[in-house]
Amino acid sequence: MTTGAVIAGYTVVDGTGVHRSQTVIGYIAWLFLCQGPVLPLLALARRGRPLFAQLKPVCGIGLAGGAISLLAYGLVIWAQADGDLATVAALRETSILIAALIAALLFRERFGRLRLIAGAVVLAGITVLELASP
Repeated sequence: MTTGAVIAGYTVVDGTGVHRSQTVIGYIAWLFLCQGPVLPLLALARRGRPLFAQLKPVCGIGLAGGAISLLAYGLVIWAQADGDLATVAALRETSILIAALIAALLFRERFGRLRLIAGAVVLAGITVLELASP
């Protein structure tokens, strides 16, 4: 429930922010500039100098993953600027189902009863969002 409330909260904040901003690109840029440095600074504060040696072997894949993540989030913000917020949120949450399928098919993780129940809950939430949107 807490995770759902947090997701709903930042979805509404992003949707409201991008609608009130002058430009979508400007909103995305300020969002990334304000939030981006926080985690690296926390990691540096926690691990100190050894952090750089730990990052060296995984730096390339980490940067690639980060860039893809930023691109995906930027696309969601852009979609929120022009689309219905509930529809965009519902479409975005389908990624959870896709990730569960990838985990089962590619990584051979069990797709047991708990995942089926979780998938059904996600689908129910998507349905509620779609039915509630005007």
